[in-house]
Amino acid sequence: MTYVLRYEGQEYYELEIKGFKRKLPLVQVSPDTWIAYFDSLGDKEFINHCAKELYKHLVTCDILMTTESKGIALVHELANMLNHGFYVVCRKEIKPFMRDPIFVSYKPITSSKELILCIDGRYKEKIVGKRVGIIDDIVSTGETLNAMEEIVMRAGGIVEKRAAILLEGNKRDDVIYLGILPIFKRAV
Repeated sequence: MTYVLRYEGQEYYELEIKGFKRKLPLVQVSPDTWIAYFDSLGDKEFINHCAKELYKHLVTCDILMTTESKGIALVHELANMLNHGFYVVCRKEIKPFMRDPIFVSYKPITSSKELILCIDGRYKEKIVGKRVGIIDDIVSTGETLNAMEEIVMRAGGIVEKRAAILLEGNKRDDVIYLGILPIFKRAV
C-alpha cells in the first residue's frame, strides 16, 4: 500500500512518532511529487525517543549495524540501551586503512549512480556467528538494508532484525518501523 497525500501548496508535514512531533519541510523531487524531508542529525531528543521505542524489538540482537551517517546516533543510543560494547558502521567508500574490506555495490533511491557499502574486514570477527540488527533512519526501496544484509552474510553473521525510524511511501512487513512518511502528489 502506497501512502500518498495530495499536495496543495503546503510547506510542511507534521510527523508524529508515538506522541512526539516534528515539523518537516516538503521538498519537490519531481514536477508532481514532494517528500517530507526528514533529518534526525543532531536531534538528540528525537533520537532518544525513537531508540526507546525500537529498543524492545532488538533485545535478541547480539550486535547492531548501520550506515554512515544518519543511522549512527540512533545505533549508538540503541547500543547503550542494549549494553552492547560495539556496533558496526558501514562506510560508503573503501578507506586505505581497511584490511580485506567486505563490500557490496548498491543503488539507493537518493543516488543517481551505483555506490558501494563496506566494512573493514577486521570487523568480521565481531559479526561471525552473531545475530545482527540492521538499522537505518528511513527505508524507501530497501536497497541500503539489502546491502547491509549482504555484508552481514558475507561476514558470517545472521540478520536477526531489520529496523528503521520511518518507512517512506510504502508499508513493509520485513522492517520494524515507527512511522510512515507519505509521498505528496499534485492534484491533476
